[in-house]
Order: sequence, then structure tokens, then C-alpha cells
Amino acid sequence: MVWLLPSAEGSQVWIIVVMTWLVSAGGFMHIVAGSMEAFMLMLDGSVSVVQVFGGFIAPVLIGNVIGGTALFALLTYAQVMKEME
Repeated sequence: MVWLLPSAEGSQVWIIVVMTWLVSAGGFMHIVAGSMEAFMLMLDGSVSVVQVFGGFIAPVLIGNVIGGTALFALLTYAQVMKEME
């Protein structure tokens, strides 16, 4: 969203709503949003520290880094592909 919001000019709230909805509708996990739930389950005793970090934090963080990098690369390429011709 960092690259979308500056050019939104008055539609920033809608960009945030749409992106949040896409993450939710797609069933994707986000490291920041899901961490709170994972840590609360850990504090409640429902899951162990190993389950939180090994079963949630590590895979979601890796997926967010790879997915975010790929998305950013595609958006950057789409912006400059006409200049590359």
C-alpha cells in the first residue's frame, strides 16, 4: 500500500478498505494482523511458543516477504516497462 497511497489523492481510505478485504477474502495471512491472535492463544495456553513461532510466525513471515517482494517487483516492472522499450 505504500506505493498506492501517495497517488490515491483522496481515495486513501478506499485503498486501505479494498486491500484489507482482498487479504481477508483470499484467505491470506498477514504477519502483523495475525500475530496478535497467535500471541493471545499462546498467552491463553491454547498453543505453545513452538507452535506459534514454528507453525505461524515463521511460515507467514516467509510468505509475506516472498509475496510482497514478488508483488512489488511486478508493480515496479509494470510502471517502467514502457520506458524500457
